[in-house]
Amino acid sequence: MYFMWVPPPSEPYGSDPPPAEHRVVLDPAGDPEALRRAVARLTLDQLAGAWHSSQTALAAGHDVRRQAQLVMLRGMVLDEVEQRRPRLYRRWLRDGGPRLG
Repeated sequence: MYFMWVPPPSEPYGSDPPPAEHRVVLDPAGDPEALRRAVARLTLDQLAGAWHSSQTALAAGHDVRRQAQLVMLRGMVLDEVEQRRPRLYRRWLRDGGPRLG
């Protein structure tokens, strides 16, 4: 099963799908090391899009295993943002951080 991550709806694409360079398809059930490498290749905008769109998938899910895989992948996204932009990451946490609902 694949989950497509795209930028959050606030992006200026209107009703058109986002351009190909903004689309990322990852399999949360995939090999963790392969996922970590794929996450490391994402741009900061793609990481933000991944975070926002995975929130929707997580909230809509009913399969506990699938939700656990999404949580693991979201952790990888947060780790990558923290590694690349530690000051931005700390400010984000200070300002309320990730919304849980």
